[in-house]
Amino acid sequence: MKLGTMTFQPHRPAGFDFHVYRVKPETGLRLQPQPDMASNIAVFADTKTGQTHPDWISQSVLGPAKFGNNNFNIYWSVLCPTQPDYREDQLKYIKEVDRQSNGIWLNNYYFTEHNHCNCPRCQTLQTKSGLSWIEWRRKVVNEFLQQIRREIKGELVLSLQPDPASSLERYGVDFNDIAKFADRFNVVIFSKNYATPWYCEMLARGFKKQLTKPFYINLYVYGPGDLAQDVPTPAEILTATVRCARVGGVDGFVYFSDGEKEMQNFQKAAVENIALRTKLSSFGGEPVQQFLGAVESWEKLFK
Repeated sequence: MKLGTMTFQPHRPAGFDFHVYRVKPETGLRLQPQPDMASNIAVFADTKTGQTHPDWISQSVLGPAKFGNNNFNIYWSVLCPTQPDYREDQLKYIKEVDRQSNGIWLNNYYFTEHNHCNCPRCQTLQTKSGLSWIEWRRKVVNEFLQQIRREIKGELVLSLQPDPASSLERYGVDFNDIAKFADRFNVVIFSKNYATPWYCEMLARGFKKQLTKPFYINLYVYGPGDLAQDVPTPAEILTATVRCARVGGVDGFVYFSDGEKEMQNFQKAAVENIALRTKLSSFGGEPVQQFLGAVESWEKLFK
């Protein structure tokens, strides 16, 4: 079992097996890749481009996938996946980032949600295809990922929304289809509160049943601009990790934070909570013990 970090800063906190740098977050900002870190790219989520090209934003009967439209549970703007200029730009960008990185992690490479995108171009393309709405969107996603796979040489990790049941209908993502392009998956289970870890375990079981490639689970620690009272407690994160680990078949966990300081605070709190670690040691078999052993190894970081 491996443990990794995903950060907004080019930091490599000690005690982890690998590090992922958010070189292009959903804001659209593009940062310098690091050769010893994997690069995370939010492909069609791009608020900056949405501001300069509002006509490129994905459309639906509930309005555009635009920052501020509360009909959607998103906090950025998402562009139409068939916009030809942006698709070409992203293919070139991903290829260049791959050349400078230790692997590529993609998210937002799919449609915004169900009913997206119904812009005139998408409607015309779907009609000409002769396919149903769901099958056409599936084809769009697969063809784009196939193009990406041809362009990059390193490892490709595809992030998944935390829905093991209806990702095809919502996003155009079929797990078996995209497994042909991915080296592994990253299941994003972000929450500002893990007070009910049973739900995390349930999702882990669902994805274990569905996925045919190795997968990580991505958990939330502390994002940019967060306050301590707005994020999961270290105890909640530890418990959620153990509940997912005991499912078996999870290749590792990736912890999401702004930078090194926030990650170290989590590690220190985890090390100090001996009572909880003792309790969690009874929660499962070998995967749980592997994770708790990794947490125990963090003790030397704070002596």
